[in-house]
Amino acid sequence: MVKRFVSIGFLMIIFLQVTGCYLYFAIRLSAIRLEMREQLRHLPAEQLTLFTLTPEEFKQARVEDHEIKVNGKMYDIARVEVQDNLIQVYALHDEAEDNLLSFLSELVNRSTNDKKPIPDQLINLLALEFLLEKNSLPANCWQTINHESAYRAKSSSTFYTNETPPPRG
Repeated sequence: MVKRFVSIGFLMIIFLQVTGCYLYFAIRLSAIRLEMREQLRHLPAEQLTLFTLTPEEFKQARVEDHEIKVNGKMYDIARVEVQDNLIQVYALHDEAEDNLLSFLSELVNRSTNDKKPIPDQLINLLALEFLLEKNSLPANCWQTINHESAYRAKSSSTFYTNETPPPRG
């Protein structure tokens, strides 16, 4: 039981290491959006940017219910008014969200453009064959573990394990 908790804890640490920055960005993005919505409630119309769009342009520019993207910039919508088949959008430029999204896209682009090969040690770790659970095979069944590493690339080592406990006398 303790081994199971230790292994789950170890896997959670690895998972957080891999996805931790994306989790941080998701939390930070939601906090930025909440801050902007709160700020929009108190701003007068003079401090907002007015966009006059056709319904098609508004549909293309809309990212979410409270956001539009115009000329590559994110704007939080304060209010929308419809006049003579044109949509007037009062919005505020969201610089913090723009900076966060551009930083995240830069991180993703750098990691995808990395030309370094995957280390051999990682490939060998991912290619390991592990034992099955004890109850998945009959008690007197033998199992084989095959492992090839950079040190023994020419030959394969085979280890036999017996799944039954030794007899008691």
